[in-house]
Amino acid sequence: MARTISRKSNTSQRNSRQQPAQRRPARWPWLIVLALLGVMSYFTLPRDKPNSRAAAPAPTTEAPLIGIVAGHWQNDSGATCDDGLREVDITLPVARAVAAALQERGYRAEVLPEFADQLPGYRADAFLSIHVDSCIPGLSGYKIVGSSQGVADESKRLADCISRSYAAATGLGFDENTITPAMTQYHAFDHIDPHTPAAIIELGFLADDASLLIDHQDRVVQGIVDGLVEFLSPQSTPTPGP
Repeated sequence: MARTISRKSNTSQRNSRQQPAQRRPARWPWLIVLALLGVMSYFTLPRDKPNSRAAAPAPTTEAPLIGIVAGHWQNDSGATCDDGLREVDITLPVARAVAAALQERGYRAEVLPEFADQLPGYRADAFLSIHVDSCIPGLSGYKIVGSSQGVADESKRLADCISRSYAAATGLGFDENTITPAMTQYHAFDHIDPHTPAAIIELGFLADDASLLIDHQDRVVQGIVDGLVEFLSPQSTPTPGP
């Protein structure tokens, strides 16, 4: 009896060995499915996109530049009266006041000495040299000329703009009879960049126009500033000056 049980037990063990082992389901198809789902999610789910505008450098547009020469500054005194009034005593404060007024309006403006180191190749949107005429009694009035070098048409337009506004602000007349080669052939015209519109102005005479040039200098400054702003305005259509 015990032997029989033992035989059956052995037989059962052999049969269990002969039965094929149960196969586990393969995992790699699920891995492929998960991978595909991950790829689809990457391309379909909303993501924070970088702001291309913020990443790109902001465009820089510089304001127009105006170069203002204070006649005779850092060179000599210019014309001088018997009472000691000097041309540079007028040109320097006027040039500084013009530059300051332009800067308040958002322009770039700088005051240059008569023979500034920057003059060779100087490039600006406008260039103006400020002077005052001699101390000769009986003479009154202003004059202005544009450079005949480079952009001569633009230089003439610059002179026209300033001439109109200066006459309106100061009440002075235009004295073309005292325009000299020192103005028409002004030294800086030969050195600055030929693409720079340029002009030279004589604000008046040190003798008869002294009250305007000293006591009412704000009108002198305003006349120059208004002309420069008109010239630099993209919608400027000035009428010819005197």
